[in-house]
Amino acid sequence: MNQLLKLILTGILILCFLKMPSLFYRFSGYILFSGFGWLSYDAFQRKDQLDVKIFVILAVLYNPFITLPFPNFLWVIINITVIIGLILNMLFAEDNPYEDQIKKDDR
Repeated sequence: MNQLLKLILTGILILCFLKMPSLFYRFSGYILFSGFGWLSYDAFQRKDQLDVKIFVILAVLYNPFITLPFPNFLWVIINITVIIGLILNMLFAEDNPYEDQIKKDDR
């Protein structure tokens, strides 16, 4: 589920480089905010503190309610960095990170 969500968020960020209507950018802000919020909650459940911090920062960065006044070239750099980071996170993620927490005694 998380890999699919990361793939969707990456696709939305790639689509933001194209010329789209302003409604798309507004709607993508809500999707990115909720997606990164969900990923931070899931990382908190897995007790992965680094991922929690990264995804909370990204959720605040793409917050549609209080926008940060960055110039356009800085948003391009941020979006490229986030796209590369999400792709690397998808490539190097564990298959099932919940297996370590749920261990059964096979006696």
